[in-house]
Amino acid sequence: MLRQLSSTLVLVLVGMLAGCAGMHPWDEARRTPASPTTPFLARGPAAAVPSRPVRPSLRDTQDGPLTLAQCVRIALERNPRTRSSWLSSLSAAATVGEKQAAFFPSVDLTSEARRADPALLDREAQRGPGNAFDAGIGFGYLLFDGGARSSRVRGAEADLLAANFHHNATLQDVALSVEEAYYESLADRSSMKVAEEAVKQAQSHVELAEARHAAGVVARSDVLKGETEKAAADLELVRARSAVQIARGRLSSAMGLSVSESFEIADLPKQTNEQNLSDIYGFLNEAARNRPELQSALAQVEGKRAEVKAAQARYWPVLTSNASYGWQDRELEDDREAWAVAVGMSLPIFSGFERAYQVRRAKYDLDKTISDHAELLRGVELEVWTAYSRVVEADQAIDAAGKLVASAEESARAAEAEYRTGAGSIIELIDAQTARTAANTRRVQADLDWHVARARLRRAIGQMAAEPMNAVTERGGGR
Repeated sequence: MLRQLSSTLVLVLVGMLAGCAGMHPWDEARRTPASPTTPFLARGPAAAVPSRPVRPSLRDTQDGPLTLAQCVRIALERNPRTRSSWLSSLSAAATVGEKQAAFFPSVDLTSEARRADPALLDREAQRGPGNAFDAGIGFGYLLFDGGARSSRVRGAEADLLAANFHHNATLQDVALSVEEAYYESLADRSSMKVAEEAVKQAQSHVELAEARHAAGVVARSDVLKGETEKAAADLELVRARSAVQIARGRLSSAMGLSVSESFEIADLPKQTNEQNLSDIYGFLNEAARNRPELQSALAQVEGKRAEVKAAQARYWPVLTSNASYGWQDRELEDDREAWAVAVGMSLPIFSGFERAYQVRRAKYDLDKTISDHAELLRGVELEVWTAYSRVVEADQAIDAAGKLVASAEESARAAEAEYRTGAGSIIELIDAQTARTAANTRRVQADLDWHVARARLRRAIGQMAAEPMNAVTERGGGR
């Protein structure tokens, strides 16, 4: 009867342990971002962890040109960096659950079947070889360890918080890389249009020079100079088209797509409203509050403080409790029950100064982490200051580039009119056309610099790229 009850107990325990194998008893994943595309919200609602998203072909999900917001969304879904940082958060959350296990009792099930021929010194007769069967269940619980397990849990929670904020920084970095590649692709496309217009102008100059040469007004050298201008314009157009392809590949890579993926991007909407830049000190304060790198660094500081407490806890005694129950079966003998209850204490007296050095190392690591945070804060301030200055510079450069284009256009028209009437030379006409092409190229570059500078300023103050930023000037796009 006892053997049947024990066997039933063993089967029940095995079933319980097997059922617990796939459980998440503390639901630690609720403290992580909901998906690779979702930022961590420190005070946001808990969200379930979805399964890995299915990634259909871009051709099956997108119709027409992609906007900047769509490109960013695709990048957050498909760029491997976002999934990698999300999985790091999930791993850190699992570590929290692992450390919390120390607050629960441990249950062990043991069993053994053996055949032996023991030597019994207190008996004259030996029975010979025999079979033996043992089974039992043991319980153990840590009563006190000086707060070491609590410190380990707090350290794991700090690491989880740092991993979550690192995920936020990864999302912002991915979005910024997409935004920069998007603006660069648009700029290269505009540069290609400038190069195409330069080819058309150069061809018209060749035709004009040929007509004037046929009329006997100019020498053959004017035609040759015009053809040289046309050949140089053709070369620049080849380079411009290659730059468009390279920029598209860079954008595809930033979005997590194959570089051979075929898609088009939309022009930026024209915006006429302009706002003044906010005070630089407001941006600095916002960056200090919102930058996920700084929040992650603060979480790391808390983790190091927990390590100091865990190291100091090793000076306290460790109290444990244990209990066991089982049965033994020997051939030709009755079943025997066995049980035990124990409370133990362990206090290391001397360990070669290991504990002292562990505490010292933990304090040094804490001081280093605090210094690293201060250094990171200074770096963030410099990044905001530089990005702010770049936006101001780019804003002024756009106005200057607009005036340069207007002047170059007027000069080119005047040079062409003078050449038609014979008052100017082909050299002056080519120089004016070269200046007009250079002015238009600089205008395209000024637009690119302004958009990129604005995106980097948003990133510097801790905002997601491609999101509206009321504090930063909104200028026209697609010029």
